[in-house]
Amino acid sequence: MLWQGPLKGFLEALGKLQKKFYSKGLRMECPIRTYLVTARSAASSGARALKTLRSWGLETDEALFLAGAPKGPLLKKIRPHIFFDDQMFHVEGAKEMGTVAAHVPYGIAQKHKRPAEEKQTLNSK
Repeated sequence: MLWQGPLKGFLEALGKLQKKFYSKGLRMECPIRTYLVTARSAASSGARALKTLRSWGLETDEALFLAGAPKGPLLKKIRPHIFFDDQMFHVEGAKEMGTVAAHVPYGIAQKHKRPAEEKQTLNSK
């Protein structure tokens, strides 16, 4: 399972809303449709992400493991109402297609350097 990220509370709330429909046998009428779209393969952390979402109570309608393929063409087909990603490259690509997109600053690659660290990096060059 993955560590808690900044969207955990939001995703748990979506899961609770889903359950209101599912418990009444109205899964197909649920206005929330969730996709896990990851550039990773299912064998890597893609499966971990899916397990994490389930542990937070969010059911995923479709999980798509792209194994390095670009996300843009798929997003064009599924036309999500909102798209979250931890890489600005994918966020910008989604926005260019007209999709509301948000950056999730989570993970090692997203850590910001403190000003003193930036100066040290610049001085060492």
